[in-house]
Amino acid sequence: MLNDAFLNRLDTLRLTLKNPANGGAGGVRRSRSLGSSAEFSDFREYAPGDDIRRLDWNAYARFDKLFMKLFMEEQEAVVTILVDGSASMQAKRSEAIQAAEALSYLALIGGDRLRIAWIREGNPSVSSYMSGRRAYQQASEFLNCSEMGGATQCLEGIRNIDPFPKGMCFLISDCYFDEGIESTLDYLRYKRQETALVHVLSPFEMKPDLEGAVKLKDAESAPDIDLFIDGAALRQYHAALDAFLKDIREQCCKRGVPYMLLWGERPFEESFIPALARGGMLT
Repeated sequence: MLNDAFLNRLDTLRLTLKNPANGGAGGVRRSRSLGSSAEFSDFREYAPGDDIRRLDWNAYARFDKLFMKLFMEEQEAVVTILVDGSASMQAKRSEAIQAAEALSYLALIGGDRLRIAWIREGNPSVSSYMSGRRAYQQASEFLNCSEMGGATQCLEGIRNIDPFPKGMCFLISDCYFDEGIESTLDYLRYKRQETALVHVLSPFEMKPDLEGAVKLKDAESAPDIDLFIDGAALRQYHAALDAFLKDIREQCCKRGVPYMLLWGERPFEESFIPALARGGMLT
């Protein structure tokens, strides 16, 4: 689980949702379906995990019970976090889980319904729906109890998630897709998901520390490769890496998908929030 100091920083932030919510009542996102202004609508009794900033203390003084203020325009959104669980993600497991935990916490404190799915070879592992701040521990346990392995089959795994209600979706992956990232993003758009991409790479992938004769092993399926690493080989690698990152960003930009890159350059607690803000995923 993330440390308390970092969670306290997340308490001041909210995930951005460009389109109005279309979920059940009781959240804090604006929805066209209930009116055109955030007018007071009703009360309901407090439930553990609710945002205490919305408590009506006057009602508490009168009735000795905790009540939440509800407004005409506000509904919950469904937030789905998709985590690439293929073998190539094993070296990035810690960074991916921390990102998923932080996004889960932001969704839960924002009053949204949360669902997490591990996407790996075969059927995905999908959590139950969670809501309320107290569900953060449940989300953390689900993330940390899952193992990574097998080939990358992100699109196939996502297609096996049913139902897939309209909402906000975060895809956490190294984006090593045989079919390219565009088909996955297009499918999520078809499923009415406002998608954001959290691209996770390792420090070794960004800045490989290799020299001389080496044997490289593919984490998933390809055979070992014998190489001799010199300056020319490293320049060729970095050119290919730059082209790969440029293509991912361009595919996201074409589809209006917010993008952030995490690669362990700095400690997660220092890098995550700035990267999320640069990607336009925070308010």
